[in-house]
Amino acid sequence: MQGRARVGGHVTLIFSVQDDSDILLEQGSRGAGLALDRGVIIEAKAKSGNGLLTIEGDAPGSELHQLVLKELKGHDSVFGDYDWILSHECELPPSQGFGLSAAGAIGCALAIQRALGVDEDLARSRAIHVAHRVERQLSGGLGDVAALHSGGVELRLEPGCPQLPDGLGGPGAVLSWYDEVPLVVVWRTTSSQHTSNYIDDGEWKLAIRAAGEHCLLKLRDGQWDASRWPELLSKSAEFVERSGLLADSNRLDLLHMVGGALAGAGFADGALVARLCMLGESAVIVPSELSLSTDWQDVVVEHLQMRGLGATSASIASDALNLH
Repeated sequence: MQGRARVGGHVTLIFSVQDDSDILLEQGSRGAGLALDRGVIIEAKAKSGNGLLTIEGDAPGSELHQLVLKELKGHDSVFGDYDWILSHECELPPSQGFGLSAAGAIGCALAIQRALGVDEDLARSRAIHVAHRVERQLSGGLGDVAALHSGGVELRLEPGCPQLPDGLGGPGAVLSWYDEVPLVVVWRTTSSQHTSNYIDDGEWKLAIRAAGEHCLLKLRDGQWDASRWPELLSKSAEFVERSGLLADSNRLDLLHMVGGALAGAGFADGALVARLCMLGESAVIVPSELSLSTDWQDVVVEHLQMRGLGATSASIASDALNLH
């Protein structure tokens, strides 16, 4: 028996740490970001056994996946009646602000449940519930799971796991809209810091929360739809400056390198803009107007790679939990 899941990553543009609750499902963040159509591919193979899990491929480690299986066993003991072999493939680099731990946790939970033929609606709800708990146990992403559940361009109004059917989830509330927006993700090819280095640090947490709440205030007013795109880009640039994250970890230098690549590719006119991904040393390049044609990605990727940066084209995903 086997199951497969391809789950997109996520780029956080603005966030405010909200992790004071002792209840994992209530911890999270308010914020805004983009679900991606590139992330993690996981295949799960099951054979009768005792609940052992072996992981193959490029996963940074196995702790996250072991925790996912443990959580699933808590929902239904049948998952412990099998030994599991997981095949793991990253389509983007881990630990660079692309939400791959959340994607990996969701993908692991989905693939294991699909291998046993669990009803898809229940499998999705359970995967979100489990992945959110696992992420918080590991001090990982605060809002990536909620964002991936909604897909598209999301606005996280309230922290925590989203409310889900079957008595699952938490108090999280997320709005989203979708448009077929082409983008390029770019990253330094050196390693970056784990999210916990920031959200477990009291001073960073306060600075990020203050900046995030300020920048989210106006975004929360009115309808959340494609007309808010320019405002999202404006507020995300303001957020990294107010929070102090722009000056940390050579992120400003990265933006200068990206700006040089855009100019070299013939886009010095502001038609394309770069926004930092939280909390990696990475950025996402998007059109400043949603009407821009899609024929710009290859030349931009080429100019970024010429400067020694990692880069790939992608787009916003409407359903990040079920990419084909």
